[in-house]
Amino acid sequence: MAKELFNRYVWLIDMLQRYGRLTRREIDELWMRSEYSGGRPMARRTFMNYRQAIQVMFDVNIECDSSTYEYYIEDPEALEGSGARVWALNTLAVNSLLDESQELRERIVLENIPSGQKFLRIVFEAMRENRLMSLSYRSFRRVTASHSLVAPYFVRLFRQRWYVVGLSVEEHKIKTYALDRVTSLELSDRTFVYPEGFEPTDYFKDCFGITYGERPVEVVVLRVSALQANYLRTLPLHESQVESERGDRYSIFRYRLKITPDLEQELYALGFWQAEVLAPQSLREAIATRLAESLSCYNDK
Repeated sequence: MAKELFNRYVWLIDMLQRYGRLTRREIDELWMRSEYSGGRPMARRTFMNYRQAIQVMFDVNIECDSSTYEYYIEDPEALEGSGARVWALNTLAVNSLLDESQELRERIVLENIPSGQKFLRIVFEAMRENRLMSLSYRSFRRVTASHSLVAPYFVRLFRQRWYVVGLSVEEHKIKTYALDRVTSLELSDRTFVYPEGFEPTDYFKDCFGITYGERPVEVVVLRVSALQANYLRTLPLHESQVESERGDRYSIFRYRLKITPDLEQELYALGFWQAEVLAPQSLREAIATRLAESLSCYNDK
């Protein structure tokens, strides 16, 4: 029953996001076409209860325009971006959609996220209680696992992998741990003090990917083919992305980023799709070198 109620809340949010403004009559028409109605209209009291529950559970306020009697989400921009609330709502919306489409389950192909779920609950518990974690970690660069005591600050999902970012007690610095490379994880009896003023959303703000950059922010300029530009417009490489020039054959995009291995790897991959780094010069040379090394693998020996 709880899952069904969640799905109904998400359904209402989804309808208001999709249509912007709806009267009670329009909501009822959509409701009657959904699997949740059971062929019965939504009672006014039920609708009001859903509004209140959505405000409490998701911090989403559904207002009513007294001049048109239309209902709308007060702050729709808050449901955009990459915050945890947005991610949770999107996940619930997809789950709700899948529940509605059981007859299509063999025609729905999803990406698997193979890493981390096994340890996520422990990490969340450690964050809630500000407890240190004792973890064994085997990096792809090492043969044997290392053991660390970590104060978990926040978690991040990137490219189908979960990461926990926290303070390594032994090294006295913030490090990033991929949960798919954690071999064991236990809660410690020791606690830590979460640093005042620390903002997880700001930590990677000037970085692409999951690698934190120590270098200063630089202006990165890319020239990409007209076809590739369409992909970058619909899925920006970074939130700082600005399209400064647009033509029939190519576009130029600008970013404010720290140069990190993750960024170099991404630009290296984009190079195969006719993306050219124009600036900074050091990054252009680094990508050119990597592309030349790849090309050499195909030269006749």
